Amino acid sequence: MSPRAYRMTRRADAVDRTRQRILEAALVEYAESGIAGTSMQAVARRADVASGTVLYHYPTPDDLADAVLQNSVRMMAPPTADDIDPAAPLADRILTLTSELFRVYRNTDLEYRAWLKSREHPAMKHWEQWYYQIYGEALSKALGDRAAEPGALQIASALVDPGFRAGLLMRGFTEEQAIEQTVRLVIAWFGAAQEPSAHPA
Repeated sequence: MSPRAYRMTRRADAVDRTRQRILEAALVEYAESGIAGTSMQAVARRADVASGTVLYHYPTPDDLADAVLQNSVRMMAPPTADDIDPAAPLADRILTLTSELFRVYRNTDLEYRAWLKSREHPAMKHWEQWYYQIYGEALSKALGDRAAEPGALQIASALVDPGFRAGLLMRGFTEEQAIEQTVRLVIAWFGAAQEPSAHPA
């Protein structure tokens, strides 16, 4: 590599590191104050860069918010329908989905807090819509033909929800146990849904 190419590579690496530091700082600010409550100056202070540096890379707060959320989505790599083997047994498909979702939840505390504070922000709504679309496709594929059963999607979705996982962990379950029990509950619900009602109308 020539000296000039080396200098250009080092400069590009430095720019990438600065951008990443800004994105990480903005995410922490979003988790604490929400997107609308976060100023570019606050992001600059947390990232330890000049305000002009933030504005150089992200000219508007909306540009910054979209970049932060896009970076988070890339890092979290949520499960998609492609991760589900349609030929696998139902329990294995549910296990794959639950394991992947719990991995996402485990690594996205800041994103979750930012989402809670900024659900109505246009940038958040855009990525939320995208997430729920791929999540719905993965859930439907994991359930297979059972997805058409009344209440199936709603019950399974409630059981693989981050709040349900958090409740199990707070009550002493390990991550592995939480996954195992969640899969058991989903499968058990399908079994119970097929039994005749004990209280006929």
